[in-house]
Amino acid sequence: MFHSTDAAVVDAAQQALDDASVFGDVEANNLVPFRSGRPYSAALLGRRIALKGSPEFVTEAGRDPNAVSAKHVQSMAGRGLRVVAVAQRELSEHDARRAGEDSQFLEQCCSEGLEAVGLLGLSDTLRPEATQLVRELRGDGRQVRVLTGDHPTTAAAVATELGLDVAREDVVTGPDWENFSRAERRDAVRGSSVFARVTPEQKVEIVQALETDGRVCAMVGDGANDAAAIRVSSVGIGVSSTDSDPARGAADIVLLDGRVGGLTDALDEGSQLWRRVRSAVGVLLGGNAGEVAFALIGSALSGESPLNARQLLLVNLMTDALPAAALAVSTPSENGSEKSEQMDAHALWQTIAVRGGATAIGALAAWLLARASGRRRRASTVALVALVGTQLGQTLLESRSPLVVATVAGSAAVLATLVSTPVVSQFLGCTPLGPIAWGQAVGCASAATLLAALAPRALERIAATEENANGQSTIRKIPTRTSTAYTSRTGGVSARDSVEISDVEIKEAETGESDTLVSVAAGSDTSPNSRATRDES
Repeated sequence: MFHSTDAAVVDAAQQALDDASVFGDVEANNLVPFRSGRPYSAALLGRRIALKGSPEFVTEAGRDPNAVSAKHVQSMAGRGLRVVAVAQRELSEHDARRAGEDSQFLEQCCSEGLEAVGLLGLSDTLRPEATQLVRELRGDGRQVRVLTGDHPTTAAAVATELGLDVAREDVVTGPDWENFSRAERRDAVRGSSVFARVTPEQKVEIVQALETDGRVCAMVGDGANDAAAIRVSSVGIGVSSTDSDPARGAADIVLLDGRVGGLTDALDEGSQLWRRVRSAVGVLLGGNAGEVAFALIGSALSGESPLNARQLLLVNLMTDALPAAALAVSTPSENGSEKSEQMDAHALWQTIAVRGGATAIGALAAWLLARASGRRRRASTVALVALVGTQLGQTLLESRSPLVVATVAGSAAVLATLVSTPVVSQFLGCTPLGPIAWGQAVGCASAATLLAALAPRALERIAATEENANGQSTIRKIPTRTSTAYTSRTGGVSARDSVEISDVEIKEAETGESDTLVSVAAGSDTSPNSRATRDES
């Protein structure tokens, strides 16, 4: 059974040659398959070794070091072709018999005395949506990198096709990586977008370097050479294919449908869930923190609690029950911005702090105003209305879905009814309010809600100013979870391309099928559409 690369080459040759007789069935006496650390595959056909591999290997093992034109290789790679060199070697009768029985000896014969025959240029077509996918990921603040075993010029060309502005000299190669110090490796994963001619071991090192630098990586792959890197990444993604058993075994998630858009769908779903959790937790913890702060400050100023036990219970009923539940189940598209939002514990604590601070300020201001112009019970009632009103106003800042609006309006109406009904109001320790008192309560609640709306933006500007002053780049980080990764479909050619997304990172896999792992999830497309071209060296 042909490897998909071999099938594409034979198909192209059959289309180019009129004499089909040259394509008869030939049985190899022995084979040396491609594997990690061996950049070629070879077959022994009688006394002749037929070999295909990297141009660098054929040049090193060839009889003539100038047989493979580096300029020609660069030219083909610059067009985005994966360049494979073809070579042969004639063995003596004795060596041929020994090589047919001993694979190690055949491998030794492949390491010297090769005669370069030509170059194959394999064109791996990106999925139409791959470029859009990378653009969306980068637009959401996620860093994108390419990791591939291909030639550096090919890697740069593919990255450019994906929308990354990368020059050939910006590509970090496997040999470069091997010679880097630890500090240089840290700088490379921070500043370089494309890594070419990397081995499976180097993939593992790059993933580890990224995660040591505080990133969260999702590694995608469908071949044995990706299994180790999939295993060490925060989230390992296996792509289902005929050659993917090791990758699937090492993966946390296996992608079966090959749908590239699944990555952004998964990230959007996670962001929406995170926004709902943050909103609901902010309602509960932030609001309660504000209530406690108001009670403590009021008690310190007056010697007694501003609100009695029944009023505090009423506050919790009006703010913690229905509004928090409505936020938790509100439609995600109506909850926050459309842009994907990354999970960030700092953002959660900031939400709690802002909500708690605004709640305490709104209630305290209303209480002080009413206390200066009226009796204790009136001040307590005004503070109660302002405390509930501030929290309900902030709930509307989080979401304006019909369910949330209905629960907020219902809670406000119930509170107004309870406060304005004489018997019930007296039972709660309140008193019906006049226009001035209602103005004080609603005005303070509105001002505190406005403060809660503006405070996050002000804090972001302050943080950005401090980072710029310190000469630091803004890197958004995610706690221990990552997004998924996806592939791009090529027609018919085995490819070794990759995209890695850090914060969300996507990396490459050796595909034995017809899919090129260009960025994220993929299954295989068994229809051979790839183009193979042959150039004489």
